[in-house]
Amino acid sequence: MKVTSNTFAQQPIKAIKEAQKALDQSISRLGTGERFNKPNTDIGNFLLAETYRTQIANTIVAQRNSLSAIGILETADTALDEIDNILTRIGAIAIEASSTTISASARESLKNEAGALLAEIESISSKTKIGDQYLLNGSFAGKRVQTGPSRGDSQILTISSADPQYLGSHVVTGPTRDALAAAQSASANTTTASEDISLIGNGISATIDVSDNDSAKALASKANSFSGQTLVNAEAKTHAFLFSTNASNETYSISINGASTSNFTISSSSVTDAVTKINLISGTTGVLATATVSNQVLLADTTGEDITIENNSSGTSLDVQAVKYDGTSTQGNAVSLAAGGSTNNDATRVIGTLRLTSSKGFNLTQSGTPSLGYITTGSSTLSKLSDLDFSSSTTSGEAITTVSDAQSQISVIRGTVAGEVNRLDFRSNFLDAFIDELG
Repeated sequence: MKVTSNTFAQQPIKAIKEAQKALDQSISRLGTGERFNKPNTDIGNFLLAETYRTQIANTIVAQRNSLSAIGILETADTALDEIDNILTRIGAIAIEASSTTISASARESLKNEAGALLAEIESISSKTKIGDQYLLNGSFAGKRVQTGPSRGDSQILTISSADPQYLGSHVVTGPTRDALAAAQSASANTTTASEDISLIGNGISATIDVSDNDSAKALASKANSFSGQTLVNAEAKTHAFLFSTNASNETYSISINGASTSNFTISSSSVTDAVTKINLISGTTGVLATATVSNQVLLADTTGEDITIENNSSGTSLDVQAVKYDGTSTQGNAVSLAAGGSTNNDATRVIGTLRLTSSKGFNLTQSGTPSLGYITTGSSTLSKLSDLDFSSSTTSGEAITTVSDAQSQISVIRGTVAGEVNRLDFRSNFLDAFIDELG
């Protein structure tokens, strides 16, 4: 028996199956929201869709990385802001403590407060962290953030240390010369035009052009003409001790920078009258006098101008000795002033000391004769915030600069952090738009 199939009758069944298959695919697409669910749907478009899907997933992770890094940096900035506030208070303490009129008990209180505040800065810098990552102790360096789906899409983050040991002022304090040998009239400043100073600060080179007989004050002014570019600031001070080698009172009159005092009494155990009479002419001379615990008269010109001292009297017990920038350490031997007279060696000159500071390290080269120059060739050293000294008006005055430079350094760190936050924020916004476009 011959069996035949009715092909015509099977065609409706086949059509029904194909329609059912198409319906199933449509339902699947509606359920997933995706146009291509299987490779055999449309192999080209399916592979393209898979690529998009992978890019979207990777981009979402990269965006999450960016947002996480922003959170870390903003935490660091919050801590840095608090350190900046503390430094503002320490700066106010330094200004108050630099006054010579405060009492010993008040100075001690200021020292104690400053010490507690410095301890708080150290605590913040050493303990600020997210997870197991410390942010302000210098260990958060070279951290890579993957900010895109490609290997090259990354951002390197570094936050400098805010530890008081690494903050402060970069300093060079120049040498102090001996008081010049006594002469009939004070000898001229020994600086020559050969003692030029080459300075490299903030990546900028500058030459301080020195002239014959320039004082420390003149050099400071010349150095400061470049400070806007080099970020190096100059100060100059001149100090000298005036004292008597006689245990008994003697009467003297002296000339300071050409102006004469009225008569005063002085001995190796009493300088009160000398201080009073010298300060009566300070408006003319620019030189202030204070008594030391060793019964010496400390003469000071806070601008760094030379100080000349001449003995107008017949006594021979007056000595003059140069003092360094700190106002306490002596330099060289004392010079004895002969009796006042037209032919006697009764006058001397004390030359000031130059001090350069910056929030960044810098280098110096002294030309000419080293013993006649105002600095020593070399690099600056860090005067640490952690080593602030409020024990005297002089050291407190130096602390003002140290704190100011430390605040500048914190500002630089915060500026770097803010720049990285902005960059990550822009990157995150871009990734967000990229995800929307692919989606």
